[in-house]
Amino acid sequence: MDARTVTAAGHQADVVAMADEVVRTVPRAREAVARHDPAPLDEAVRLAHLVQRQEQALIHRMVEAAGGTTGTVGVDEEAIFVPMHLERIAVNIELLGASVGRMIRDGILFTDRAAREIRQLFATVLELLEGLRDALRTGNRTLVRYIRDAGRVAEVQANEFALFHEQRLIEGVCQPKASSVYLAMLDQLRGIEWHARQVAEKLGTGAPVGEPYA
Repeated sequence: MDARTVTAAGHQADVVAMADEVVRTVPRAREAVARHDPAPLDEAVRLAHLVQRQEQALIHRMVEAAGGTTGTVGVDEEAIFVPMHLERIAVNIELLGASVGRMIRDGILFTDRAAREIRQLFATVLELLEGLRDALRTGNRTLVRYIRDAGRVAEVQANEFALFHEQRLIEGVCQPKASSVYLAMLDQLRGIEWHARQVAEKLGTGAPVGEPYA
């Protein structure tokens, strides 16, 4: 199974365009965190909304092309698998933008360690999304394997960060308000990784893994 099979004939360019927009959102949110400036979030949210509209339009075109007769949406489930997960990535990015906006608006500061952890996850997620975009464009199986393997590593890393955070909270190093924002951002970044990995698993083996994220 390759990118062209999963995304259905005639729609690969649309899916790659969605993936490209997704890639462009993450640096904007990361920039807002680094600068403690909400301005870049407007572009991140705009792009996330664009991806959601692209997904709806693409599935509508698929339904029309299929005559609206196959299954509940008129297209094969495999055809909508990738755009569906890209849309869920965009939703997680939109939620991430809201969390970053709250952090900035309320003047919430993370500990140095927590800030490093979030930066590290931002970098990992961006690499995964760039790899996913390129895998969808080329069908390169090396990239697919990289996304699957790196995604699993990122999941373990995020779980470790959650444990480190719990210890900071017990020790009183982290304040409750900062804790809620940190955990939200951690969960949203983890959700982005999970959906990217689902696509890679489908491209590589056809078998999804792990518990689903919203």
